[in-house]
Amino acid sequence: MDYRSWIKPLYNLDAFQGCGEEEIEAMKARFGALPQVVEDFYRTAAKTEAFHHVQDSWVLPEHYKRWTWLEKTDALILLLENQSVCFAGILREDLEKPDPPVYVSYERDEKDWSLWAKEPGDWDLCAPSTSSFLAAALAYEAAFTFDHEPGEFYWYTPEEKAALQSRLTKLPFSLKNWCSEMEITLYQNAPDNLLALMSFQGEGEPQALYGAVTQESYQKLLAVLEGMGEPV
Repeated sequence: MDYRSWIKPLYNLDAFQGCGEEEIEAMKARFGALPQVVEDFYRTAAKTEAFHHVQDSWVLPEHYKRWTWLEKTDALILLLENQSVCFAGILREDLEKPDPPVYVSYERDEKDWSLWAKEPGDWDLCAPSTSSFLAAALAYEAAFTFDHEPGEFYWYTPEEKAALQSRLTKLPFSLKNWCSEMEITLYQNAPDNLLALMSFQGEGEPQALYGAVTQESYQKLLAVLEGMGEPV
């Protein structure tokens, strides 16, 4: 799954920026191997400026030189939640796979947040492949960058959720177990708009964040959502 062709409209990008070969070789030396998908992401897009003005933090090779908490886990970390609630990464035993699954962990010592989980049993599946994780996470993070958006999250009833799902196109990837067992599914009806629907296991109505790059695409999304939802 190549995110590069369709992610550009969501960030209004003309081009991507990648890491240098020296940085990539340093990561290979540290871990012994890099999945091909991760290496391609580092080389072609990981340093794109727009990706680093979002809700959460993409972890780059340069961070391994200055974030000491990364020494506390044996996994290759890709994304850190903005309040350090959780983080996503690839387990070391999967690093030789070309497109391995991505897991998420919440385990930590409350007195020292640098002491992250190390054992596979402490991780929950976030995406079945790295390519699908990158696609879903980049799309979700784009929802925090839109110029045209309502300025707040919205709650939806189960009936409203079913209605918006039937009226919008669901993207073929999602994030599972993000921030307290939340599943994030993604919808749109134009290349530069997006609705990120966050559903919770157990009780609680789903909520959504949505918006668009252009006013035209925002209005197209609002036409579908009119009369639905309540501000959080």
